[in-house]
Amino acid sequence: MRLATLTTGLLVVAAGIGALLAGLGAFGPGLAERPLLTSEMARYAGENDWFWPVAGGIAETVALAGLMWFGTQIRAWTLTRRAALDAPTRKLAAVAGGELLREARHVPGVRDARVRLTGSRLRPRLLVTILCAPDAAPAEIHTDLSNGPVQRYRAAMDLDGLITVIRFHMEDPIPTPPEPEPAIA
Repeated sequence: MRLATLTTGLLVVAAGIGALLAGLGAFGPGLAERPLLTSEMARYAGENDWFWPVAGGIAETVALAGLMWFGTQIRAWTLTRRAALDAPTRKLAAVAGGELLREARHVPGVRDARVRLTGSRLRPRLLVTILCAPDAAPAEIHTDLSNGPVQRYRAAMDLDGLITVIRFHMEDPIPTPPEPEPAIA
């Protein structure tokens, strides 16, 4: 869907730039001086009083739909960055998140953790990002987190159905230097 939207947007921008350049005379003076509507189209629009109001209504509807879509995208983007919660709930989430971080960092195999509460008031989401040691077992870490710190976070927030997404990133192992070759005497 995003590729189609991007392609459509680029085509519309290219058409707009082409029309602007044509109007400024970049493609020759004949095109810039030619009227937008042919004489037949101008006569048709002049004979029918409904033509321009309908054309304007269609243009306004398309513009309104575009603005509404843009607003929806901005809202979705902000909800992934910060949860839409009231101030007391936000403070409670910060305290419970601190506890979750402290507990998560003590799980064997976890090097670092980050926690972020996102989503709307009706559909909150907890994102937990874990940096694991190279030899850690993510399945065991997931089980330890789900049964311990995440459950306590849900209880503290009074959100039993809180959707939790746990993302794992493996730490790069420290390369060991090659062993020296034995000297031949």
